[in-house]
Amino acid sequence: MLAIEREKLILDYLEKNELATTQHLCELIGVSIATIRRDLNSMHTRKMLVKTHGGAKKIAVADPLDSSPRLAPNASPVISSFVDDPYLQEKRSIAHSASALISSGDVIFLGSGVTCTLLANELKHINNLMVVTTSVDVVNVLTASSVSLILLGGDVHVGKNYVETLSEYTIDILNQMYFDKAFFTVDGVDLDFGYSITNRKQLPLYKHLLSHSNTCYLMIDHSKFEHQSFTRLFEFDQITNLIIDSKAPQHYLNKYKENNTHVYVSKD
Repeated sequence: MLAIEREKLILDYLEKNELATTQHLCELIGVSIATIRRDLNSMHTRKMLVKTHGGAKKIAVADPLDSSPRLAPNASPVISSFVDDPYLQEKRSIAHSASALISSGDVIFLGSGVTCTLLANELKHINNLMVVTTSVDVVNVLTASSVSLILLGGDVHVGKNYVETLSEYTIDILNQMYFDKAFFTVDGVDLDFGYSITNRKQLPLYKHLLSHSNTCYLMIDHSKFEHQSFTRLFEFDQITNLIIDSKAPQHYLNKYKENNTHVYVSKD
């Protein structure tokens, strides 16, 4: 059994029972106590649960849409920075528009960042939904919901507005999966340079998703236009589905129309 499968079983049990002993998890999953301890240590580090003496308990979850600066114990500090994001309203409206594209029965990939976490909050009440993600923040939001979750394991990366697990083994795991829809963001959009990201370690992940998803959606607020980040990700005409806010530059909208790009403009 893969680690991500064991983690899902552990999270499902904690969702229903709040607390679990190490011994009970061994019997439930059918693995050694050493394996369970490694899983719990890893999940505690990634803020998926709280490790206790002899077991684990469900983590408290902070609501990213709550404007107060309070955080639940052990919750990701990234959530508190949302209130300081000058483009929070635009990202919120983009997330809301994206949620309308997701249906019961979908298997989706959800990336990291503020917009993706806000989208996760919109998905809490969709039945029979599977979300695969590298974002610890997305897991924090959805753990208390009925959504089925898989957090792809790997090294922990802490960015300005996200906590993500990603490693060279992530693609090996993703090779076993195919998604109805994938949603992620980029850090820059430029007519000549194309789409770009700051974290180059995300490059193989997002390129893989483009060929292993029925539909990929980029969610981009207007602050990302006319900007180049460190790593070039896609050519400008390589992406065919975008979700943007109403303040995106008109000459980009004209170019998207020329390229027959599907553009969903959110309502502020």
